Amino acid sequence: MQRFVREWNSLTAMKQKIIRKSGQIFVSPVVALGDLTKQQRKSGITKRYLTKEDVAFASLSKVQSSGGSVRLISRESTSSIKGQVHSKAAAGPPAITQDGKDQSSAVIQPEDRGGEFSAPGGYLQAMDSAGNPLCLHCQQPCSQPDKHVSTTAWDTRYCSQKCQDDFLIRSNQSYMRAKVFETEHGVCQQCCLNAQELYLSVRDAPKIQRKTLLEGTWMAQLPLDQLNELIRNPTEGQFWQVDHINPVYGGGGQCSLDNLQTLCTVCHRERTAKQAKERSRTKKFSVANKHSSDITKFFTKV
Repeated sequence: MQRFVREWNSLTAMKQKIIRKSGQIFVSPVVALGDLTKQQRKSGITKRYLTKEDVAFASLSKVQSSGGSVRLISRESTSSIKGQVHSKAAAGPPAITQDGKDQSSAVIQPEDRGGEFSAPGGYLQAMDSAGNPLCLHCQQPCSQPDKHVSTTAWDTRYCSQKCQDDFLIRSNQSYMRAKVFETEHGVCQQCCLNAQELYLSVRDAPKIQRKTLLEGTWMAQLPLDQLNELIRNPTEGQFWQVDHINPVYGGGGQCSLDNLQTLCTVCHRERTAKQAKERSRTKKFSVANKHSSDITKFFTKV
C-alpha cells in the first residue's frame, strides 16, 4: 500500500487524471501509466497540429481503400462532393452520366486535397458504402442520432466523446489549453508558480499597483519590454503556456494530454532557449557529418 501511495503521489496531476479516466484496474500507477502512454502517444510527428488538409487526406485514403463517398461538413451546411471515391477492387464498371460522359473521371485521388477539400469552415468526412458517416478521428462508423432529435451532419463528426477530445486536443490550440487548465489550473509544473492566480491578481489590480505585484515574483526576471506589457495589458497567455514535454521537433507533435504540461512564461522561455541551442548543435553535427569524408574511399583492394 505504501508503495502504491508513493508511486501515485510521484505522478503529476495530469498523469493521475489520465489513469483515472482510463477506468483501468491496476496495481502499480507507474506501470499503468506506461501502458496507457504507449497506446496513446503518436511518435515521430513533427507537425504541431492536425490540419483540415490532414483530415481530408485521411478521409480520401479511407474511401479509396474501402469504398464509399466523401462529404464536406461545416457548422452552417453540408455539401456532397461530386462523385464517389471507391477502392479499385470495388469500383466495378464505370458509371455513365445522363450526358453520356464516363463518371469515373470524377473519382477523387488522395493528392486532390487542396481547394474545396480544405474549406475554412468545415472538414472532408468519409462515408462508408451504406452512407454512414465515419469518425474524423478513428475512421470508424459514427453512431446514428436519435430520429426524434433534430441533428445535422455536423453533429456526426465523432463516434464517441473520447474521439472528440483526442481530435480537438490534436487540432485546436484553445481546446488543448482548456483541457490542460482543467487539470493543472495554470500552475507551472517546473517551478510551481501559480501563474493563473498571479495573472488574475495583476489583471484585477489598479495599474499603479501592478508593478509592485510583479516585482516580488519569479516573473520579475523577464525582459523589461515583456514586464511593461504585463503591466499595461495583462492577458492569460502572457503568464503561462502549454508546453510539449517531448518537443514537436523531436516527434512530440499532435500528442495526447500525457505529453503536455503547464509552464510559466519564465520557465517556458528558458526551456525554449535551451531547446533552440540543442537544435542548433544537432543541425551543425548533421551538416558536419554530411560533408565529412569517408576515409574508406582512400583504401583500394590490391
